[in-house]
Amino acid sequence: MRKRALWLVCILALVLVCSCSEKGRQDSTIVDDEYRNWYEIFVWSYWDTDNDGIGDINGVTAKLDYIKDMGFNGIWLMPVTVGTSYHKYDVENYTDIDPQFGTLDDFRNLVQQAHARGIRIIIDLVVNHTSSSHPWFRQACDYIASRGQPGGPYGDYYNFSTTKKQGYSTVPGTAWYYECQFTTTMPDLNLDSRAVRGEIESIMRFWLEDVGIDGFRLDAVTSFYTNSTAKSIEFLSWMNTTAKAIKSDAYLVGEAWLGNNVAVREYYNSGADSFFCFPLATGTGSIANCLKDIRTTPGRVFGDLLSELEKTYDTGILAPFLSNHDTSRIASFLGRSQEDKIKMAQGLLSLMSGSPFVYYGEEIGMISTADGSDPYKRIAMKWSDKRVYEGWCYTTPQGIAVGDSNYQYPSVEAQQQDPDSILSYYRSSMALRNANPEIARGSTEVLSQFFDQSQYVCVFTRTWNGQTVTIAVNLDRDYEHQIDLSSLNLSKGLTGSLCAGSSNSVSYDKKTGSLTLPPYSYAILR
Repeated sequence: MRKRALWLVCILALVLVCSCSEKGRQDSTIVDDEYRNWYEIFVWSYWDTDNDGIGDINGVTAKLDYIKDMGFNGIWLMPVTVGTSYHKYDVENYTDIDPQFGTLDDFRNLVQQAHARGIRIIIDLVVNHTSSSHPWFRQACDYIASRGQPGGPYGDYYNFSTTKKQGYSTVPGTAWYYECQFTTTMPDLNLDSRAVRGEIESIMRFWLEDVGIDGFRLDAVTSFYTNSTAKSIEFLSWMNTTAKAIKSDAYLVGEAWLGNNVAVREYYNSGADSFFCFPLATGTGSIANCLKDIRTTPGRVFGDLLSELEKTYDTGILAPFLSNHDTSRIASFLGRSQEDKIKMAQGLLSLMSGSPFVYYGEEIGMISTADGSDPYKRIAMKWSDKRVYEGWCYTTPQGIAVGDSNYQYPSVEAQQQDPDSILSYYRSSMALRNANPEIARGSTEVLSQFFDQSQYVCVFTRTWNGQTVTIAVNLDRDYEHQIDLSSLNLSKGLTGSLCAGSSNSVSYDKKTGSLTLPPYSYAILR
């Protein structure tokens, strides 16, 4: 009996230690709907299982438990189909996996294993252009070279002209030109062609129906028709209708790289589920703006942002993000040594409505250095601090030189052991989001009366499915603030909190309604 009692005490002590080590984490059942926490992966740089130095599909499968533990229930894979360049945005074959990444059987297994864990999979679908090495384009050009004009089975797949217009290049050996708004190796498809639309429908059917993925990230949607937003939206509407006819819950998120929310909102008229909210992202975006040290009213700034988003995005699912494969990483635009800011930026992202997207490596504070070119934004995930380790993606994109200076913070392995690490903060913020489904799905009301108590604190509510959660955020980097919430009916009190500072904690007195928020912290109350 004495031994049994001692054993029970040890177990209880271990549980208490684990509970205290991850403030903000809560056990929860994730709601299975279109609202997801998405994790973007560049397969090349993630995890290598065949020892060629390049990440692969099986590497993503091997890390599914890690991804789920981090609180993500959706994965966006950058292009995995056959492509000419390392990034694969120049597609040569739409219905096969690039051999550098594995096989279709590998991919089918990934989808099956992800679904078994409640994780959905979407892939990049690039239909604005193909590779100049795609058989469609090569045969179309061969026909022009031999007959002197477009024709044959692929004659209307691309935009050909006898006049050299802006963004057009010469068809070799002819007097004809083809449209290539991005680069000469990426000829633009003619999306008015019934044959091209038929091909796109077949491609979507293959991935959604045959392979079983859950949707697509649509590349460069503002470029579908040069200088015509209306036609681009019409084509998006066709894609959305077609995809949902194949799979009713197919999720489509588009890259509408535009600088203001009203312009992004216009693309929701297509009926597609989401468009990335670029005005929130990067060092010049609205979230970073809320963390500027020169701000004297950051609480009100954040509140105004929430109100603007609520008013503007009156349909669809918001897709907020801070960085992606085309932008600087968070630690680069907020400051390499600004760990508290890096954490708080993620905290604000995790409190946004909709479906947030997180780029791989941000959870350990990876940086993008050198000349700022794309390959440096897509370097290997740092899983271990060892110089060489199994799974390391040592073959970097385009052979760029990468060293220790590209990694400001420790590896995944090291940060998993540190309850105060950036990784632990990400994991806790996602756990809080999952435990409070109102955050993603609810309607927002900013309680502006609390700005009179502190302009550094923003208090707002989210209401969904008959339930309301109250959230209070302290955007002061240096000082704690007290807020009197006694005027609100918070019968359950504090249900979750998270602080950027390792030694800080939020406190709430249910009797008086006094909430104490340390620097860079937030609280969830009911």
